Amino acid sequence: MKAITTIVILMGAIGSVDAYPIDPRPLRKLIMESEFIIIGHVLEIQTVKNKKERDYSDVIARIRIAEVLQGNISESVIDVPYNPYYICPAPARYEAGTDVLVFLNKHKGAYRTHALSYGAKTLSTEGLEVYKARIFEMQDILTITDGYKKFFATVEWLVKCTENSITRWEGTFELSPESDFMSFYSRSELPPFQSMLSAEQKVRLKKALFDTSQPGYADMGLIDLVYRGNEEVVHKYLLTSLKNLPAEQMWFGNFYMERLLQRKSNPQMEALVESFSKKFFDRADEKELKNIIQEFVALAED
Repeated sequence: MKAITTIVILMGAIGSVDAYPIDPRPLRKLIMESEFIIIGHVLEIQTVKNKKERDYSDVIARIRIAEVLQGNISESVIDVPYNPYYICPAPARYEAGTDVLVFLNKHKGAYRTHALSYGAKTLSTEGLEVYKARIFEMQDILTITDGYKKFFATVEWLVKCTENSITRWEGTFELSPESDFMSFYSRSELPPFQSMLSAEQKVRLKKALFDTSQPGYADMGLIDLVYRGNEEVVHKYLLTSLKNLPAEQMWFGNFYMERLLQRKSNPQMEALVESFSKKFFDRADEKELKNIIQEFVALAED
């Protein structure tokens, strides 16, 4: 997939350039880089006028700590200043009354969210438990001194992340970074984890894909991981997903069509993909986009 095309589609989908021009931080990197990791409850959001800058206000998330997963924090309640007014890069976001997993560093006595939007995750109770399990596993992996064993333990950990829809992006970004538009902003070298997947792990990834009833963006990476050797069945999966695409996920249409072109392509189909991209970016109505999809599906099935 061409990174620029994908970025344009996403810009159209979200209405503003919530691009991520910092190096993307999947879970493994967050664990390695953060001084503290906590699970907490956001008690309130406070706005405090900044005396140094007349037109600027500090926003503070007051968080009651439920668990400390990394580092040592003695406080039961902490204040985390952040700037919710950024557009690019996307800032950390907190909302009163929610449960959060937060990756923190401390600078000049104040806690700061590490890696902006990547470092603050609002999660359900189930999501918190899934993330907590993966965090503890990675902390153990990071203590392995044998580089060979450490690498393959990391590959297995990434597969486990990918198998669960809650942590899927944390796995797919590192197993198939080229599938994700955010890799466009990667400034660090991406290890070749995908090349070391075992046959058994590939079978598990295939099962994870076909067990997914409502695909999300992270599933694009999973599709790419599974595609080779399963072209026919993945083609059918993509067609079914495209035909049943709900209105609120219309922006996925471009991703499905581009992947369907891998198996069958002709100038007419390519023109439809280009037309869909342009019309979506121009905010065409749902009916017009659906008509393009129907034309495309008819050609892909022929």
